[in-house]
Amino acid sequence: MKKNDLIFIGATLLFGLLALFGLRLSERLLATGNTFAQVYYKDELILMIDLDTRSYTLYETAYKDLVNVDYASEGTFYVPGTTTIEPANDDRGIPGVKLLVSDGKISVVYQESPKDLCEYQAPTDSALSPLVCLPNELVVTIKTDMTTDDFVPDVVMD
Repeated sequence: MKKNDLIFIGATLLFGLLALFGLRLSERLLATGNTFAQVYYKDELILMIDLDTRSYTLYETAYKDLVNVDYASEGTFYVPGTTTIEPANDDRGIPGVKLLVSDGKISVVYQESPKDLCEYQAPTDSALSPLVCLPNELVVTIKTDMTTDDFVPDVVMD
């Protein structure tokens, strides 16, 4: 490698690190102190969870009956998944993708898909790190710039 190549690689790496630091700083500056997870199934918002209080809003969608929030006080939510049709590997026997809210972060604890990659994603509380489970058509985005008043939807659902 030539000296110019090493300088270019070093400058690119430095620029990338500065950009990442800038994005993280921007997220923290715009944060309201509240952290919410928005759960989308097949591109439709089905559930929103306050990661600090574990309170939730279940939206009136065609998938409402497939969402189980009976264990929300424990931080456990079961949501539909395209390839996850068997009950989770716990003694509750509830089918679907199992999400866990713990320590202000959300993670995928159980799901079925080729290679089960969705479960290997680290728990997140950052808008820069959404949980994406494409085989199950499930995406969990994080909102840190919302207030508690924004948590309650201002539209009327059927």
